[in-house]
Amino acid sequence: MKNQLLLAIALIVTTSISAQFYVSASGGYAIPSAGVLMGQELNADRTEAKNHYGSFGEGLNTQLKGGYFFNDTFGVELAFAYLHGSDQVRDSYLMEEGVITEVTDAKAYGRAFGLSASLVYNFNEKVYGRFGAITKLGGRTGAELTRENATPFGPIVTEGKLDFHGRPPLGFIAALGHKFKLNDNFHLFAELEYLGINVTRDNSEFTELTINAPAVPANALGAGHPGIPAATWNLGDAPLNHPVYGTLYAPTKTTYEDELSTSNTDPSKTLSETVPYSSFGINFGITYTFGKKGE
Repeated sequence: MKNQLLLAIALIVTTSISAQFYVSASGGYAIPSAGVLMGQELNADRTEAKNHYGSFGEGLNTQLKGGYFFNDTFGVELAFAYLHGSDQVRDSYLMEEGVITEVTDAKAYGRAFGLSASLVYNFNEKVYGRFGAITKLGGRTGAELTRENATPFGPIVTEGKLDFHGRPPLGFIAALGHKFKLNDNFHLFAELEYLGINVTRDNSEFTELTINAPAVPANALGAGHPGIPAATWNLGDAPLNHPVYGTLYAPTKTTYEDELSTSNTDPSKTLSETVPYSSFGINFGITYTFGKKGE
């Protein structure tokens, strides 16, 4: 019993001596880990289409971290991160009876704040690994589009900007890194990081919207019809349904639901969809380790 007590005390003392707090800052760039179809782009004369794959997790990121090592091998880490996502091609087109009736040129990008909690394991004095969970604290997916809808009187041109907001997700994060010692307190590091996370959309909203509709000549809709002049509408004053052109745009705000009746007629509600934020990245940074307890 006495020997066991002495062993326990020795273990506590050893752990206490080697326990360390640290903080670090890093920056890096990430590429899609498993790109999904983002858009279909037409060439200049609209005779060929090209698929574009990607992830909203692609782009520049920065991280601020704080951690605690219980001993020379095991530790825990909490990190706050910001992603400035790269543009993703979101072009699309609609073809009816062999004729292209709608073409959308669009780009979208992610902006996200994240929080992760990880376990850290030192393989040796230079190589370490970490893995844990990550969630999104805030941010949005922004999109900018120009859409042309063909009509017998000329195209209807819609230009708009949208913000998409998602539900709080939960994902997986893992990294393998190498440390370069500068002195007892400072280390430089480089690491490869994997991020596996998807975001389910919650709502979207137009922040800017302009619609230009062509004029309808007199008598074009029948004998004696006075015609309709060209019109331009902005956000908030465009009619959802036009007497000649029909539906001009999606509702100003759309909510995404997991379940909807098949008889739903509310255009402001649609089934939810998931967008990818998964990525592979490389980060470079610096770590400051506070003095060991007992020093």
